[in-house]
Amino acid sequence: MPNVELLSEDSVSPEVQEIFAQLKEKHGEIPAPFRAMAHHPKYLKLVLNKMETVMGSDVLDLPTKLAIAFAVSTLNKCDFCISMYAKQLRGVGFTEQQLIEILAVIDFVTAMNHFNNGMLVKPE
Repeated sequence: MPNVELLSEDSVSPEVQEIFAQLKEKHGEIPAPFRAMAHHPKYLKLVLNKMETVMGSDVLDLPTKLAIAFAVSTLNKCDFCISMYAKQLRGVGFTEQQLIEILAVIDFVTAMNHFNNGMLVKPE
């Protein structure tokens, strides 16, 4: 259960209702994190602006960004984001084998990081 009420369209200010309408049009729903952030409209706008800036940039292609987001979400143990990014990765053509490969890379690199940290192995 969330720590704050997930606000609905009819329980927010007209300003947030407009944001919710845009989210609903883009995502088909109002994702739960944004419903929680609606308690602080300025913060909600900041996060959405950051999301648009980062995910809308063409410096990296969308599948690469989604793969990074899936990996980071896995490392941060965010169930909501893991599920969301896995779904989006499937939507851009990733296979189950590719999702597992991302987790295999996380497993390998994490193990190497722990080994190197434990052994105090530094770059030469």
